[in-house]
This record gives sequence, structure tokens and C-alpha cells, in this order.
Amino acid sequence: MRLGMFVAAALASAAPALAEDAPYGNLDFSRLTKSQDEFFWRRLKSLAVEEAVLAHCGQSDDFAARATQGIRACVTEAALERAKSVFAAEMKTAEATLRARKASCRGKPAATRGWIGIEMAAAEGGGAEVKGTVADSPAAAADIKAGDVISAVNGETIAAPAELSAKIRALAPGANVKLAVKRDGAALEVSVKLGAMAFDADGSVALDMPTLIASSQDDLKRVADEVADMCSKCKTTIWSVFCR
Repeated sequence: MRLGMFVAAALASAAPALAEDAPYGNLDFSRLTKSQDEFFWRRLKSLAVEEAVLAHCGQSDDFAARATQGIRACVTEAALERAKSVFAAEMKTAEATLRARKASCRGKPAATRGWIGIEMAAAEGGGAEVKGTVADSPAAAADIKAGDVISAVNGETIAAPAELSAKIRALAPGANVKLAVKRDGAALEVSVKLGAMAFDADGSVALDMPTLIASSQDDLKRVADEVADMCSKCKTTIWSVFCR
């Protein structure tokens, strides 16, 4: 499936330096399976977010030009234009989000608030239903499970997931908390030692932009490097069916 990733990357944006009469290829999306199609667009969108991170922080790169030069001879003009449109829209949305959050491109945010590491949703009757735990998180270490309903923190009742998040963030990293949990109809008290997390003023997890910049640069460079000889690879692999 790595080839699909490279195709997605290569279709991201047209390079203005290309000759106007350079020929297109025959690759389009009509012969992709459902899983291939989903992977294709998901990967394309992730690359657009990475480009948005670099653009937000004023980091120039030649990903779009290199990727397009490497793949243009394999794809149809319609496929290229469709992918360009999706890529541009996703990048615009990501850039707007970074601006709205006033993401700073310098400095790693300080992790000064409590963190438990769960995915949750509103529980019927009140409280927060655990949908899953983050690997190696405080919640996972305390054996909190999907399906548990958390109804109180240190004896204080919570009515909704947002209230649980607020109470946890108000505590210091390393604090020990007691959670009232209902599991399979049984009431439990679970002790959790909180981890540390950085949050923005609006309660969103703070972005570590220096790390995002570095990882985005590495990923985009790797994709551009490998997509440079895409057409020759395409004709000698299982993906050749899409190049006919």
C-alpha cells in the first residue's frame, strides 16, 4: 500500500514549472477498491495538513513541484485536478485552524495540567462513558476499560465528559485521584495517578509545533524522494493495473 501513499502525495498539487504540453498518463481512481480509495484520500489529506503546518510557520519546501513532476506522466488530467482541489481545500482548512488556535511555531508548550488519557462520550443518565484509553496513559495503567462510566472525581459528581476533562485539567500532574466508576452494573472506585499534558486556553491539547514542523518536513521529503520515479515503479509492480 506504500505505492498508494506515494500516488496520493504526487497528485497533491501541480508544479507551475512543468511544460504545458507534457503528456498525462492513464491512472485514475475508477479501479481502486473501497479500501484503496479510502486510504488514498486519507493519506492525501494528511499530507495537506503537513503542508499547512509548514506554511503556517513560514517553512518553504518543494514537495508539490517534485511530486507532481514525478507522477504527471502516470495520471489523467482529471485525476490530477480532482486531487489538487481536495488537497487545496484540506490545506486551507488546516491553515485556518492553526490561525484560530494561534499556534506558536516556537517552543514546546509546557505540560502543566493533569491528564488521564481516555476517549469518552456522554453516558446515558449522566457521567462520561469511556470509549477507549490511550496506550501507556494513566487510565490504561489503572486498568480503566472501554464501557466504564465515570460519574465522580474525588467524590465530586460529574454530569458530562466536558466536566470530567475540566476537573482533571485543574489538578496537577502526578496527583492521585479517585474515580467513581460503574462497570457492568457494578460500582467501583479506581485510583489513578495523573500524567502531564499541555493545553491551550480554550481547553484544546496544545500543539507542539517544532515537533510537527520536523516530522512534516521529514515525511514530505521522503514521499517526494520516492515518488520521483513513480511511473517506472508503477509499471513493474502489482499497481501496474492502474497504469495501463
